[in-house]
Amino acid sequence: MVLPAAALFSLSAAFAQDKPKSKKELRDSVFTVMKLSDENRKKFHNLIAESGKAQKSIKEDASLSDEAKKEKLKANSKTSREIEKALLTPGQQKIWADFQAAQKNRSEGNK
Repeated sequence: MVLPAAALFSLSAAFAQDKPKSKKELRDSVFTVMKLSDENRKKFHNLIAESGKAQKSIKEDASLSDEAKKEKLKANSKTSREIEKALLTPGQQKIWADFQAAQKNRSEGNK
């Protein structure tokens, strides 16, 4: 458990240097630390892409109230998390959660 956290910390330090990396490059780096198989890497990229499309569609749907949008986004997020759990081992889930938290903190710090 300590080793993946240390690797993630090392990646975080590397991310902070030089030019900013794209979200895809950052995710690919974390996927490497997570040791995802090529098949699961592809599945995970597809999940992220599909979830993003669904989120965008929900947010842009003018026929939905703010409350309805919130509920649909919550359902989409829940479905994505269930698929993630099916694809990832508990150790990989921890690394992914830590990465997401770091990205959230980073984006909130830029506001």
